[in-house]
Amino acid sequence: MSYKTILVNLNTEKYAKNLLQVAATLAAKHEAHLIGLYVVPAVEVYPAVSMYVSSDVLAEHRNNYLGEAKRIEELFNKKTSSEAISAEWRVADSPSSNIAATVSNHALTSDLVVVSQADEQADDLAIRDVPWQTMLETGRPVLIVPYSGGIKSVGEHILVGWNGTREATRATFDALPLLTAAKEVHIHWANPGSAQGDDKTTILGAELASTLARHDVNVETKTSRNPELADGDVLLSYVAQSGSDLLVMGGYGHSRAREMIFGGATRQILDHMTIPVLMSH
Repeated sequence: MSYKTILVNLNTEKYAKNLLQVAATLAAKHEAHLIGLYVVPAVEVYPAVSMYVSSDVLAEHRNNYLGEAKRIEELFNKKTSSEAISAEWRVADSPSSNIAATVSNHALTSDLVVVSQADEQADDLAIRDVPWQTMLETGRPVLIVPYSGGIKSVGEHILVGWNGTREATRATFDALPLLTAAKEVHIHWANPGSAQGDDKTTILGAELASTLARHDVNVETKTSRNPELADGDVLLSYVAQSGSDLLVMGGYGHSRAREMIFGGATRQILDHMTIPVLMSH
């Protein structure tokens, strides 16, 4: 079992190198076809000022994005050709100023989607929604790459965040191509019992470990109990201790609106991740 079609959204020059490194590494490992996607956002035009937006302004807006797309395409072609990766470059137009829906449409037929973590302080509004919206709208596993720091490896030492939920189960089995190729896999229960009840979570976790072992996954299990810390903080702490280079977990077990208001493990990880994270919903 492997990923045969991988889509990487390359919409920002400053993140392109990190994203390409991860996406190309996985494409080479799985002998996959790699699709590089750049989406040109539409100009946000409000009715009150629409009469003042000239065709020259619209053309300049588009040309600026197409110029960036061309520079990223050159990086993409150089990387994929040097590593003999089957590759395809796409430029698509978004009907709105937010590109997430267009990225999601292209992601629907991919085995795996690679996107950048959103930097809420610096990113253009056009790309901030891409990670969560792609995850929620496509039914595809989404690999989110930190926007800062170099990525030395991905998928050699994997941490599976487990809590006995449908989303965690989906993420784990979506990640099987990575788990079977990993040197080691740790299934980690953060505050077991918080999601499904202590007994049920423990039983399901043991059964999950047995199932993965039948796939020849080198799997170990660990439990951390710290009721004073949220599950997301427990996972982040264990990531730092374990030296993992990939976290696998379910995304948005609660609604996104609830997590935005009250917080939650998904939001905590997306805000503070230091290694690539594969999420499924």
